Amino acid sequence: MPTSLEVPQLVVHLPARDEAEAARLTQLAQLIEAAEPLPDLRDLAPAVRGLFPPPAYEVGCGGAHIWLHRHSESQRLAFIS
Repeated sequence: MPTSLEVPQLVVHLPARDEAEAARLTQLAQLIEAAEPLPDLRDLAPAVRGLFPPPAYEVGCGGAHIWLHRHSESQRLAFIS
């Protein structure tokens, strides 16, 4: 059975807290726009972690999604699916 390829989509849930975070969110949007259709979004997670490194951010992923939280907040900053 062939693997389905999906074009990643970014949804930002919270406004940037400062100019540096706004710049990182812009870079993330550019990364997602440039991404080829992928069978598994975990391939993008290292690049997202590079833009939003710990300990300030938490990045989690599964095959069909990547979520991004600020370390001290429970609400998602962004979601990629």
